[in-house]
Amino acid sequence: MVLREAGNGQYEIYNLGNNSILAAYWLGQVGTDWAFVTLGGFSGSDTSDMMLRNSTTGVFQVYDISNNNITSSAALGTVGLNWQVSGFGNFSSLGETDMILRNSASGGFQVYDIKNNQITASAFMGAVGLNWQVGGFGNFNSADSSGMILRDANTGGLQVYDISNNQFINSASMGAVGLDWRIEGFGDFSSRPGETDMLMRNVNSGELLLYDIANNQITGANFLGPVGLDWQFAGVAPIQAPGTSDLVLRNVSTGQFQVYNIADNQITGSASLGQVGLDWQLGGFAPATSTDNPAAVSQLVQAMAGFGGNSGAADGLNSTPLAVETSQQTLLTTPQHA
Repeated sequence: MVLREAGNGQYEIYNLGNNSILAAYWLGQVGTDWAFVTLGGFSGSDTSDMMLRNSTTGVFQVYDISNNNITSSAALGTVGLNWQVSGFGNFSSLGETDMILRNSASGGFQVYDIKNNQITASAFMGAVGLNWQVGGFGNFNSADSSGMILRDANTGGLQVYDISNNQFINSASMGAVGLDWRIEGFGDFSSRPGETDMLMRNVNSGELLLYDIANNQITGANFLGPVGLDWQFAGVAPIQAPGTSDLVLRNVSTGQFQVYNIADNQITGSASLGQVGLDWQLGGFAPATSTDNPAAVSQLVQAMAGFGGNSGAADGLNSTPLAVETSQQTLLTTPQHA
């Protein structure tokens, strides 16, 4: 888990396992104009890397992290700020962690293949009306590929798009859910290997509801129960053990983190991860590091909790300050489709 101090841009990393914080380390400091994007495997090695984006210029920067230290840094380039990050997955069908951006004016989707901390290819995927908002990414077609779920902001309708070789290859309606139910995250909550299931929450009652998804269809629904609305979604990540899909919530009043273990569509355990000052914002959780595992890339977007949560103090100064070098590589070409 990576946290950032809102006032000075200091980053800290917390190692998690067995439903507890095992250790904490200082990663370094970077200007507050650099916003956290995600944690994932972009270097081609079996590590978790951190991606930041400059909120003024649109430049993307990747930091390789190994043994709780920044080991290298590379600029991916820049894309206009009208192109916003939608999510990550194995869209190229090459076992990589690729990135999809969406144009905030046109609804167009652009995919960028990433390997060895470089953009290796880019493709325009088409446009979808802006009333359709990105819900998340995962293996919804039961074919070990990355798909995308969109939701109609007017009707609550759910639409899944299968993605292969950087193209939409199929689309299917999954039905509609009332707009008082908000998509929270995705993971293998049913304990069926290869599935990516959807977690929703009622914005009025705090009720949590799981939907099993297979072959691009909702195959089951299970209530987990309500949680107070002062507890907000932080992420889905393997907190208990590798391969698990555990739900992490954070109390917006106290900064406390709580993990809920989920298996067979039931909460099987719960534990406090501790309390961190609200001036510390949650960046995200590192997913499984092997991109050869479909669950790794499908879980990646669930680690993107975006700054707006909060978090806390760590100990141990194990890294030099981050160095952002935007001139290291050629800048990306802005997508040609407006």
